[in-house]
Amino acid sequence: MKRIPKRRLMLAAALLFAAAARPAASQEGAGDRAKTAEAASRRRIGVLCPLEGRFASLGESFLRGASVALKEARLKGITNVDLVVGDTRGNPLECRSVAERLIAEEHVDALLGEVLSSSTIAAAQVAELSKTVLLSSVATEEGISDVGEWVFQTATSSEVEITALATMACGRLGLRRVAFLSSDDLVSRRVARIFADEVERLGGELVIAEFYPEGSTDFAESIGRVREADPEALFIASGTEDLILILPQLSFHEFGSQLLGTSAWNSRRLIRMAGRDLEGALFPADIDQREGERLFTGACALANESPGEINQVVIGGYRGAKLVLEALAKSKSGGAPLKEEISRLLEKRRHPFLDLVAGEGILFYTVRNEKAVEYGVLKTER
Repeated sequence: MKRIPKRRLMLAAALLFAAAARPAASQEGAGDRAKTAEAASRRRIGVLCPLEGRFASLGESFLRGASVALKEARLKGITNVDLVVGDTRGNPLECRSVAERLIAEEHVDALLGEVLSSSTIAAAQVAELSKTVLLSSVATEEGISDVGEWVFQTATSSEVEITALATMACGRLGLRRVAFLSSDDLVSRRVARIFADEVERLGGELVIAEFYPEGSTDFAESIGRVREADPEALFIASGTEDLILILPQLSFHEFGSQLLGTSAWNSRRLIRMAGRDLEGALFPADIDQREGERLFTGACALANESPGEINQVVIGGYRGAKLVLEALAKSKSGGAPLKEEISRLLEKRRHPFLDLVAGEGILFYTVRNEKAVEYGVLKTER
């Protein structure tokens, strides 16, 4: 039997090993390419919220809402989106730095947050400069979207309440001459403009918008000017502390017009201290809270999650994330396509007021014998 040289045996073994290894290497390369393609197709939402410091509880609530929205989306087929959390510590400078990092290093497609207005504005400036979408769904400062075309802000519950009040006064009760009273600040003046527009749209007239200096304790002059305008209804958009002083003075001057207020009037403290002066006043239930709770608890049931404590921040986190997830699913990418899709969704989406009156309606309260009782539901007649 002819002997095969040892060197040739070693070469043959090496060739066989290479041939056997080649498919595995090929499969490994294909696996790497698949992973790279999958990573490239994944979208990311940067969630800005304070998780340390005095505002940590707000940040945790906001993140909980956004996380439930993500779980709900995945159950509905949107599986290629992740949340990337940035702890802002509730500090505007830190928030700015975190927003820059999420955009530059984490390559997020959009930013969601923050919960504080000052921090949100700082992040919005970064988003606008870097042409990255930012959606503010909790911060209460009006006009955040004015920072630029890449910054969006969802409708606030205050706008819904203002619309509901005008509709109740001019649409349901048929009142035509309406007055407005509040402290002299930018927010109050904006509320007065929205209220005036709604009243006029419904065929009424805002006969006077009276603003008193912040910190006032004597409202006699303002009340006198409002009385001279002879309104049928008066919407007072003041805070609780001012109301405790204003309402008794209205009674003293025998002001007989229909009083209108916000959901903040449904306050045990206010009714306890000025219940007699509130007799017959009308104000809506906390509109955004009721609708938000319904949507959030439904999402938690779908995701098999416990709702836990529900507040406006949780609801804001949920609704904001839900909107961005929906926009990402339709646009397939970040950048300009995402910006255009969010803009389209916000424009297409009916004002929350329309959804509420067309659905279960908006509950109004009145005060009878120093107690808040249900007055009726503002609802589209069918």
